[in-house]
Amino acid sequence: MNFYTWDLETYPNCFLFSGKFDGRPEVQVFELSFRKNQRSELLSWLSYLQNSAALMVGYNNLGFDYPIIHELLNSPYTFTCETAFLLCNQIINSQRYGFTQLRMQDRIIPQLDLMKLNHFDNPNKRTPLKSLQFAMRSASVEDLPIKPGTYLTSEQIDQLISYNIHDVTETEAFLQKCKHLIAMRKELLDNGVLTGDVLNFSDVKIGTEYLIKKIGRAKCFQQNKPRQTFRPSIEFKDVILPKVFYRTEEFQEVLDWFNKQIVYTKSEADPPRFQKHLAGIDFHFGVGGVHASVEGKSFESNATHVIKDVDVTGMYPSIAVANGFAPEHLGKEFSDAYAQLQVDRAQYKKGTSMNKTLKLANNGAFGNGDNPYSCFYDPRFPKQIVINGQLQILQLAETLSVIPGLHLIQANTDGITCYLPRNMVHLFNLWKSDWESQTNLKLEEADYKKMWIRDVNNYLCLLDDGRIKSKGAYWYPKDDSDYDGAWNKDFSGMVVQKVIEQSLINDWNPEALIRVMTDPFDFMMRYKTPSGATVYIGDKEMLKTVRYYVSTKGEPMKKISTPKADIGQFKKKNSLPAGFYDKVMKEIGPDVWDHRIHTSNKKKYEMVEQSIEAGWLVKCCNRAEDFNWEDVDYKYYLEQIAKLEIK
Repeated sequence: MNFYTWDLETYPNCFLFSGKFDGRPEVQVFELSFRKNQRSELLSWLSYLQNSAALMVGYNNLGFDYPIIHELLNSPYTFTCETAFLLCNQIINSQRYGFTQLRMQDRIIPQLDLMKLNHFDNPNKRTPLKSLQFAMRSASVEDLPIKPGTYLTSEQIDQLISYNIHDVTETEAFLQKCKHLIAMRKELLDNGVLTGDVLNFSDVKIGTEYLIKKIGRAKCFQQNKPRQTFRPSIEFKDVILPKVFYRTEEFQEVLDWFNKQIVYTKSEADPPRFQKHLAGIDFHFGVGGVHASVEGKSFESNATHVIKDVDVTGMYPSIAVANGFAPEHLGKEFSDAYAQLQVDRAQYKKGTSMNKTLKLANNGAFGNGDNPYSCFYDPRFPKQIVINGQLQILQLAETLSVIPGLHLIQANTDGITCYLPRNMVHLFNLWKSDWESQTNLKLEEADYKKMWIRDVNNYLCLLDDGRIKSKGAYWYPKDDSDYDGAWNKDFSGMVVQKVIEQSLINDWNPEALIRVMTDPFDFMMRYKTPSGATVYIGDKEMLKTVRYYVSTKGEPMKKISTPKADIGQFKKKNSLPAGFYDKVMKEIGPDVWDHRIHTSNKKKYEMVEQSIEAGWLVKCCNRAEDFNWEDVDYKYYLEQIAKLEIK
């Protein structure tokens, strides 16, 4: 594929287009400003891209950049930097983040949006290109150097061109990380597995579209609107399987609690939760699942004991298939298609495009059960899976807990980890098989040599085969494949995870180990300045994205935040009725405290200063070359490592 990465910058008196072909050194820059008018040259270049079958690759280009270029292509003689800036503001002020304005068939030049491809248009995964620069360990992490809306000088335009080119080359760098994802999508498109704007589909979209195709679009949509099942509430007693039962009174209390629960789909109230001490650990139950864990403990397999871990194979789809769960409006067609996915997937090797597509289709339906924009929307459907899943796992926990000498280490919605005597493994296998027969679910088993567990969300395991499994504070990406689906995470101070892993597994001294770490990026950290705040290192104002390291010769880092209202005003009470505050303010006038609308302590709004890395000194290294091994404060990093140590 002929990739062409590109990016725009729009200001009231300057419009910039920069781009380059993948792997080539030349960068094309076109400018419309008071000093240049390269509109004709840009139109000629866009015509060349169109005729050369180039695929224009950007970051949020479907939501922002391409609609502006589309306007240029459709109204070339009236397009100026001023009209581009007006359109820019219109887009920013009128759309939701990541919204695609123009359909694939309406685009004059084909577009690939790396933001949509990685599902960063999801509000929970929103990731700016600057954060990706940090994650990719770029030589330079740069933010927009000039405030949007500024009337630029000639010198500032030159500065903006440099920034624009940097964004293009960083987009190209991220393109390299995504090429295997693009190749998979092209294969699905070329083979006719999926049709449409497939190159811009996220993994979730791929899975969803594949399953829709299997069920039949006519069954899933009516007059182009998704068919759905709406429910004002879900009573848990109506979704719990009859085969869920417990032998002991303490476990039965959990089932009794679940049978009494009702959730309302439009309610903003906190979802119901329940805690119960069972089999030696605290279980926490809720609408989203169950978790239980010992805390701050380590375990090791030896001559007398073994660490066993069991997980339900394909938990969510397996429960749905085993019990015929489906969105009500899709019924048997959904159940048949969903069951067939598992059969079909077994025919393809792991790592193939079809194997991954079928896995995505399996998981996508569950995730969209609560999505009010999806044709799989039926809020009862995901509740059936999660509620019965955690109750059935609890059945397994109750059964295993009677084995003499067995200790539960942790449990969650899809599995259990336990420590048991080797001479009881035959009982473990017996009860495990009995549970599989009762539930029609299959358990995958793994043996651990060692396990260090801070809590249910943070642990490190060494498997018998030498593989390492980690989660939460102990996890870090080992290679590029580990970044898939995780580029939105913060990879600050990765030296902490690398050292603690080797320290625990090999019983090495962290202080000696950290001194032989040779990658400066492992010591670098990221701070994203929130809206309405400014970050300083010493007296110097930083850009919005700050890359830094803790240094013995650095300066204090702080954030100064602007309050939510005018400085000097009395602070508002929380949860005031709409319009009530304004009504009272009209009565009393400014600078007057009133018990009806203001906090009782009579505090006023003021600038808020907050230390970052309090008690430590830092140095900015947005340019990686500014990192200096001679002043790294190893004491800071060793303190972070010590927080993860478990004996």
